[in-house]
Amino acid sequence: MKKLLFLVLFPLAIYSLSSCSKATDPTITAAIQQAADDDAAIKAYLLVHPEITGVKDTLGCYYQVVSTGAGAYPTATTTIKGTYTGSLLNGTAFATNASVSAPLSSLIYGWQIVLPHVPIGSKIIMLIPSIYGYGTSGSGAIPANAVLRFDVDLSPPGA
Repeated sequence: MKKLLFLVLFPLAIYSLSSCSKATDPTITAAIQQAADDDAAIKAYLLVHPEITGVKDTLGCYYQVVSTGAGAYPTATTTIKGTYTGSLLNGTAFATNASVSAPLSSLIYGWQIVLPHVPIGSKIIMLIPSIYGYGTSGSGAIPANAVLRFDVDLSPPGA
């Protein structure tokens, strides 16, 4: 009986183990490589800009609180109001003194990740990896796979 059980289970075990060695999906491999490239670009940027002492979020976004506001911490349903400047790491601006007034849940994912870390009324610098910005498609003046810098001034409560 033990031999029969061995003869049945052994081939199943070998098949299961061999299926784990299949090549990884190329899309996943590319995304992993892009995340590593983005992180390296942000670290290089921070070396050239020592005035920015960015904190790295657990998801890979970097941010620095320039000044801390006195408002509540935003949630997905909070309407974010304020102004921002958006640029690429090479300094090319794609938005200058732009206004924002929208629910946090409607903004790019990088903002949704970082802004809950700071109270409304804060000024913040965010360095957003491409996956949390406009990804592989880009948008307008923002090329595909671009790491983004945002300087954001969140309006204080009641403003």
